[in-house]
Amino acid sequence: MKTGSDKQGWMPTLTLAKLFEEQNQFLDALAAYELISQTDSSPAVRQKIEALHLRILTDPNARYDPRIEKLFSPEELAYLKILNHSAFDNLSQVVNRMQEGLDETDFVFEPEVEIAPEEANDLQSILSEIEQHAQQTEILGLEDATEFNTADLIMALLSRYGKDTLLRDIKLADFLSLVADMQNRRRKND
Repeated sequence: MKTGSDKQGWMPTLTLAKLFEEQNQFLDALAAYELISQTDSSPAVRQKIEALHLRILTDPNARYDPRIEKLFSPEELAYLKILNHSAFDNLSQVVNRMQEGLDETDFVFEPEVEIAPEEANDLQSILSEIEQHAQQTEILGLEDATEFNTADLIMALLSRYGKDTLLRDIKLADFLSLVADMQNRRRKND
């Protein structure tokens, strides 16, 4: 990394950007190249940025809001450079961290874990129990509670996403936001 006298403190190098790219950390690599392009506007850097944009935007695992998918084809999403919400949030966080001078990457997203058939039955029974509990309990009382427990969290998840929502369709940021909202409500009531 180069250190500088400007207020950013340091700028990512091409070596760091290439390392991110080789490790399939495409958002980190894109953020590094974007910051490098502020001082180096060479065609090679621009080409890397364009290639990473295309790579990120054409990711078949990217999940967009269904309304956006109805409005735009995958080609239009790539042409207009429309990122899905989680990719945009992650890219923003990486850029902010790099601008603050933090050289560590905390976010590592592992590939989806496959559930073994014998574990699927256990998971199904747990989900059935959660569903039964949610149907028996009134969710409206959640707003006035002063303390929340895991049952309240599960009810809030079910009320927001429904029982048939796959776990992979729930964004980590949305889940954490729900937990934070519940904690903030508790603090306001204290």
